[in-house]
Amino acid sequence: MNSHSRIISNTALLELPKGLVLRNFHDPSVVRFKGRKRRIPVTEVIVHETVTTSVAATVRILQRRRLGVHFIIGPDGEVTQHGDIQTDLLYHAGFHNRPSVGIETVTPFYPEYLKENSPWKKVIDAPWAHKGAYVVPTPEQAEATSLLVDWLSSEKAKGIRIPKTWIGLDKKGIAMGRTHAAKRRIPGLFAHTYFGHSDGAWLILYAWLRLEAGLTPVQAYDEAIRRAVGVRRFANLSGLVKHHNV
Repeated sequence: MNSHSRIISNTALLELPKGLVLRNFHDPSVVRFKGRKRRIPVTEVIVHETVTTSVAATVRILQRRRLGVHFIIGPDGEVTQHGDIQTDLLYHAGFHNRPSVGIETVTPFYPEYLKENSPWKKVIDAPWAHKGAYVVPTPEQAEATSLLVDWLSSEKAKGIRIPKTWIGLDKKGIAMGRTHAAKRRIPGLFAHTYFGHSDGAWLILYAWLRLEAGLTPVQAYDEAIRRAVGVRRFANLSGLVKHHNV
């Protein structure tokens, strides 16, 4: 594994989780977003979706808006790293910027932005989503998000301290929209929608099904779709047993 295909934390090159394909900003084709030097511990992950259809378009839009994220996940599940997870403070989540790692998953989100021969094949009825319909990320994107979230909230992520705490989880299920907890900086795993946006909730649901319920990628993908269809505020997690040996 060369220096272009490891995760960068305070300049150190860290081993990837098995199954993740990644290129970091040591690769000349990968842009490093401009931000500030981070001076507080890294304790949060924020999962976003782009409303674009390519990594290149996502990078251009973020640069134009003077924003940035640490990782972008393309339609095929390949991850590009655009910032040092420990030292680069990037702008993607308001007052949560300072302690967080940002992940953008490239999706059109809205059905009207789907193109012919698009890699995104599933559209679901989603009252929780803006405009009520949602383009589901590809299976490869869902799994890459899960692998990355799992790694970032593990001891393998040297130099950062993100607990595997699901901020949107409560007795009602897992949130698909705004949550009161997101008004504060709490160490753990967030969807961008928890702040009143509309993105990231389905991917967090998939990651929970993989990492906590212990479902296979195929099972988690189908189950995340089933539990997200037709709901407004929470995806019901009843009937699932928390699994500690994923």
